[in-house]
Amino acid sequence: MLKTWAQALKPPPLLSVSEWADQFRFLSPESSAEHGKWHNSRAPHTVAVMDALSPHDPCRKVVAKFSAQSGKTEILNNFAGYIMAQNPGPTLVVQPNQRPMGEAFSKDRLAPMIRDTPAISAKVIEAKGKDKKNTIFHRTFPGGHLTIAGASSPAQLASRPIQFLLCDEIDRWVPTKEGDALNLAIKRTLTFWNRKILMVSTPTLDGRGIDAQYEDTL
Repeated sequence: MLKTWAQALKPPPLLSVSEWADQFRFLSPESSAEHGKWHNSRAPHTVAVMDALSPHDPCRKVVAKFSAQSGKTEILNNFAGYIMAQNPGPTLVVQPNQRPMGEAFSKDRLAPMIRDTPAISAKVIEAKGKDKKNTIFHRTFPGGHLTIAGASSPAQLASRPIQFLLCDEIDRWVPTKEGDALNLAIKRTLTFWNRKILMVSTPTLDGRGIDAQYEDTL
């Protein structure tokens, strides 16, 4: 009995994001032409980015300036999966808008990943019916939650403190009347010493958006 209790209280193994993805992540048929087990060897250029998102890496802001269809969204997905299954905390995923892009991300990317990756589905409560705690825009799991917001709505970016901020396609974000959406979102992470901010996008504007964020990290 003591052995069983000790095993239950044992913390999860210290894995990097890429190690976790290689061991546990499954690609879904809705989002990948080659669905099934994720293998880092098929996308080696994503490993360094994922490892920088790991808790033991000192990086606080990680910027992935990738061309279209080159794996940047799967980096974001793997990081979200890692948080839910391995390193929980309050998480915000920001899409250019909540509808239709945030909704599409939730239905076409997040929900299939949760369904097809047992390490995640064992932790995340399925969104059903009138359950206000779990909707297409908000999922809860032991030790944290994941909310999907739109950069076009400043009100969605100015609420609770966030440990993990995942910003998708920031070159498609538009300015708001209440200021720069990216800065508003980043301010939500400042109370966490162990925060992680991920920004991914295909570059479209020289000196702005993901290009400016990438240069700022050099």
